[in-house]
Amino acid sequence: MEYKTLRKGVKYIDVVVGRGPIVQDRKKLRVKYVLRAKNHMNGKVIDSSSNFGFRLGKGEVIQGWDIGMEGMRQGGIRRLIVPMQAGYGNRDIGAGRGADLYFEISVLSC
Repeated sequence: MEYKTLRKGVKYIDVVVGRGPIVQDRKKLRVKYVLRAKNHMNGKVIDSSSNFGFRLGKGEVIQGWDIGMEGMRQGGIRRLIVPMQAGYGNRDIGAGRGADLYFEISVLSC
């Protein structure tokens, strides 16, 4: 399997395609995520949550999530590679200034 590239250079690959409802714009979601530096497998963990809530497409999260989570289903697990222009810009949040961000996101509810 290969990563697919979306707007602003966001890349994704589905680890598990969920069987539940598809996430909807402007609706509340609950997710589990891990953010790593350098790669998905053994990069340093920068941030994580086992139950994070937000509304997709409302600017409550970085653009990389709004772009990269489109089409996900409840129960799905997706890996995102978010470039700086869709993440935190040139700010260093622990991965280095302007570094790509490596997320693994699981949709718990939508």
